[in-house]
Amino acid sequence: MSASVHDQVRGAIDASPRPLTSSEIGARLRLPRLEIEQALEALRDDPRLVVREWPMEDPHFGMERIVVASRVESTGDPMAATAAEAAAQQVYDNIVRDFLASHRCV
Repeated sequence: MSASVHDQVRGAIDASPRPLTSSEIGARLRLPRLEIEQALEALRDDPRLVVREWPMEDPHFGMERIVVASRVESTGDPMAATAAEAAAQQVYDNIVRDFLASHRCV
């Protein structure tokens, strides 16, 4: 994976006022979600980011997991990291809520 993809992913997250899913980053950068998720995995140890992932086991959802990246506003501040974690969790919660509200198996 090229460093430029990492830089592009990092830039997309930095430019967003809110956490982004790997699909949203992929759409913004016009890159495959898998490539974005590989870049996020490589960036997982970056203290300026929180990268969270949850399994999505419903076959109707169309993917096996949800990956959300959130910017840490002030590195070194444990409360900033906690706030980024909470923001990422909120994105996931919203996705699941919206999915369950609209999904109907017959």
